[in-house]
Amino acid sequence: MTNVLRWGRSAYETPLDLAGEAEALAALGCRVRQEEGPEPALEDVEVLVVTSRQQVRAETLARAPQVGLVITTTSGHDHVDLAAAEARGVAVCRCPLARRDAVVDTAMAMGLALLRDLPGLHARARDGAWARGELPARRLGLVRGLEVGVIGYGVIGRRATEAWRNLGARVRWHDPAVSGSLPLADLFELSRLVTLHCALTPTSERILDSWAFDAMAPGTVVVNTARGRCVDVQALLAAEHLGGIGLDVFPQEPWPGLQTLASRPSTLLTPHAAGYHAGLGAAIAHEVEATVGAWLEQAPLPHRLV
Repeated sequence: MTNVLRWGRSAYETPLDLAGEAEALAALGCRVRQEEGPEPALEDVEVLVVTSRQQVRAETLARAPQVGLVITTTSGHDHVDLAAAEARGVAVCRCPLARRDAVVDTAMAMGLALLRDLPGLHARARDGAWARGELPARRLGLVRGLEVGVIGYGVIGRRATEAWRNLGARVRWHDPAVSGSLPLADLFELSRLVTLHCALTPTSERILDSWAFDAMAPGTVVVNTARGRCVDVQALLAAEHLGGIGLDVFPQEPWPGLQTLASRPSTLLTPHAAGYHAGLGAAIAHEVEATVGAWLEQAPLPHRLV
C-alpha cells in the first residue's frame, strides 16, 4: 500500500470532507494518515498532501526519504520549495480547479462593482443622499469595449480572460512563462481594469508597485485575488488617480491597516475569501484523488509544477 500523509486541514475543510478524501484514496490502495502538528513523522511517507499553512522546504523533504509526490491543496505554491523538490526528484502538483471559478467570480464581481462605482453610490445612499444628480461626474463604465489587462495566464487567468471576453471586453494578458505575453508597460498603458491571477514568484512580487500605478491611466480599476505580496499596498494607497481598488489578499493576513484601506473611496476588501464556495472541501478532495490516481498509474500528472 502507498503511504499518504494529509498534513494540515484548512478551516473550510470539514471532517466529512477529509473522511471522503481518505476513503477515495483508500480505494486506490493508499494507507492515509492525517496530522495537523508542526513536525509529523515523514520517514515512510510516499505522498504528502499539504495546505498553504505547511511549509515544505528542503529540510522537510530531507526528513521524507521515500516521498515521490507532494500535493498542495491550493492554487498558489509559494509555501513549497520547488527547486528542492526537483533536486530530489519529487513531483509537485497543485489543485487550482477547486477554486478557479469562485476566484474568477469574485474578481469579476469586484471589477464590475468598481467599474459602476457601486461602493461610492452605496456610501451616498447610506448617508441619506439620492445621488442620481452626481452620475455624470462619476464616470461609470461599461464592460462592452472595456480594456482589461490580466496578469497571470494560467488556469485561473485563462478562465478570467474567457469570462471577460464573453461580456464584450477587450482582454490582453501578461505572463512571461507563456508565449505571446504583452509587456507590462504596454498592458498598464492600454488597460482600464487590471486583474491579478498570477502565482507569487520572485518576478511577480510587488509586480504592482509605484512604477506600475504611475503607468496606469486615471480611473483605472485594480483587482487582486492572487497573492497579497504581488501588490505594494503603500504605493497603492498613494495612487489617488485610480478609479477603484478591489483586494482579497494582503501582504500580511490579517492586514493591520485594513480599516484605513477600507476608508479609501471606491474600495472593496474581502478577507482572502475569493476562492471559497460551499463545495470547496469536496472539490479539493476530488483533485487530490485524481492527482494521486494519476501518480499511481504513472500517467501525466495534472497541474504539475515540477
